[in-house]
Amino acid sequence: MPTTSYLTIAGKKTQLTVGGEGPPLLYLHSASGETDWMPFHEKLARHFTVFLPAHPGFADSQGLEQVRDIADYAWHYVDLLAELKLSRVSVVGFSLGAWTAVELAILRPALIEKLVLVDAAGLRLPDAPVAELFIDDLAKLRRLLFKDPNDPSIPLALPKGLDDSRILQWLKAREATARVGWNPYLHNPRLPQHLRRVECPTLVLWGQHDRLIPLAHGRYYAEHIPQARLEVLDCGHMLPFEKTEEFAERTVAFLLSGGRSSC
Repeated sequence: MPTTSYLTIAGKKTQLTVGGEGPPLLYLHSASGETDWMPFHEKLARHFTVFLPAHPGFADSQGLEQVRDIADYAWHYVDLLAELKLSRVSVVGFSLGAWTAVELAILRPALIEKLVLVDAAGLRLPDAPVAELFIDDLAKLRRLLFKDPNDPSIPLALPKGLDDSRILQWLKAREATARVGWNPYLHNPRLPQHLRRVECPTLVLWGQHDRLIPLAHGRYYAEHIPQARLEVLDCGHMLPFEKTEEFAERTVAFLLSGGRSSC
């Protein structure tokens, strides 16, 4: 069973859940704040020791007041890996977490063995703009994030309504996301020129029907990161929830380079 503890990272209380056995894998979560142990974390944990931190401002992690932009999240994970005495780890990032992972790979390429980017934020493409994430209508949000607005994984991924016990954590997650992604909106204008600095093999996973961050962004990442390839799944933005089996199978197969891939 996974266990949750709290570390102090550069003065910031940081929630960290750890589960599984095997080589270390750092999972960086999305703006949805999937900091509870999810089915896809469990599948990854069959092959890896999964480290699941909550970003500053999410769940019970503190220190958002020390964060100005996405680079501060990346530096936070430089410090967290140093505290855990981990190097050459595999990193899997989803959406906001994938953007953070790219920034981390640029700052400290020697820390990362392999990288998996899932429907990553971070870019601005004028011909394929990112949709508006900061909306209050949960029904509209479901239609934006999922290919099927009645997908059975939705209750696991999002609050059902304002009376859901998770709504306060969801609002807290929105505040933290806005802190790093409001202006400029969910991108770093300098990121494209630095993608060439990502040294590790990279798998880019994307939902064919992602209405939040269009597939063109996945193609851009795959074309501009030197050792990257793109794989597209038949889903929306919430790929690890919508396609849990495929996400785990492809991620494990890539990270183990042809080793055990059955999930």
